[in-house]
Amino acid sequence: RRQQRGLSVRVRRADAIRGILAEHGTGALYVASTGYVSRAVHELAGDRYDVFYMQGSMGLAPAIGLGIALHTHRPVVVVNGDASLLMALGSTHTVRDRAPATFFHYVLDNGCHESVGGQPAAPLEAAYPGVTAIIAVTRDGRPPRVAADPATNAGAVRRALRPGEG
Repeated sequence: RRQQRGLSVRVRRADAIRGILAEHGTGALYVASTGYVSRAVHELAGDRYDVFYMQGSMGLAPAIGLGIALHTHRPVVVVNGDASLLMALGSTHTVRDRAPATFFHYVLDNGCHESVGGQPAAPLEAAYPGVTAIIAVTRDGRPPRVAADPATNAGAVRRALRPGEG
């Protein structure tokens, strides 16, 4: 629990996604952000939901979702990660100013860049324009993909760059 983020209760990522899918149903269009978010949505949504799985463009799920929302009458639901949101934080203002009432943007906050090794992400504020809700989620027991913590890893890189200095 990270109370400095204003998020004191954490839920399992799967439960958060199930809740979002149940809230908006099969009539909505979904945009799933990169990494574990996309994989988790795919596992739970299957073929029953219309989902665009956005791979390889971290931070752009809200912008892609907005583009879709501006060209359909169906609700558009973006499921994003906290570190991904931070990659293109400015999009929140465009979403605030341009999104139709049928646009929803959920951020799953686990406090890290989980898909690329579990490095800590900068803490989110309690709310952002253009974000429907920030949901604190657990890492579901997943260990970091990188065995070394960031400080140990950085030290190893420094030593490797200066051979013979011990």
